[in-house]
Amino acid sequence: MRKLRLMAIIAVGILCFTALTYAAIPRVINYQGKFTDKDDNPLSGNYLVTFRFYDTATEGKFIWEEGHILALKNGVFNALLGSIKPLEIDFDKDLWLGIEIASDGEMSPRIKLASSAYAFNAQTIDMLESSQLLRNDVDGVMSGTLTLKKDLVLKGDKSAPSKIVLTDGMGREYYLWMDNSGNLRLKQGTPASNKDGAIIKLKQPGVLSGSLKANIALILSVIAIVMLMASGRTKQK
Repeated sequence: MRKLRLMAIIAVGILCFTALTYAAIPRVINYQGKFTDKDDNPLSGNYLVTFRFYDTATEGKFIWEEGHILALKNGVFNALLGSIKPLEIDFDKDLWLGIEIASDGEMSPRIKLASSAYAFNAQTIDMLESSQLLRNDVDGVMSGTLTLKKDLVLKGDKSAPSKIVLTDGMGREYYLWMDNSGNLRLKQGTPASNKDGAIIKLKQPGVLSGSLKANIALILSVIAIVMLMASGRTKQK
């Protein structure tokens, strides 16, 4: 079956990466093309077509592979890559697509993956640079002002409560958290346990102490940064 050649798909091949950041968006690539034989006659019928991604233009080992039974009509086909085997690939570098029909051997040259117009927009996310966003699986640092009109919710788990970390001008860290007894605690430096820290109390019922007011003012200034981080966790790669 070496009579099948890559020229069949070069003319019509379209790569459109539609899976970007949100889990709700299908992480698939829509690929369309046209297969012909060596005499440029379009193929018809059912064919096993194998798609592979590589991080090199030639040789190397594929990093993803998926096979499709495609019904060709006048040579034209459409495949959703990733609909069978998840596309667990970081699209942060150059990638090439290799295609093989049945056992004919992989066509050459491989096709370099290109971005769609919407993928370019995803780099800025409506004009916000991706470098200004934070991911939820890595540590990051951001700066700026964030104004919120709804609640900030931090949830701990059985292993440890959630904490807010405040840093003063000297670089000293202060931890604020709620212990398992419902007490609000504050401690300079990393707490050694759930109850390692001073309990913040009211001066009298319904009246906040001066120190608590100062702490709250400091907390609110930090919450803006924390929320900016939280908003960034829903975007990016």
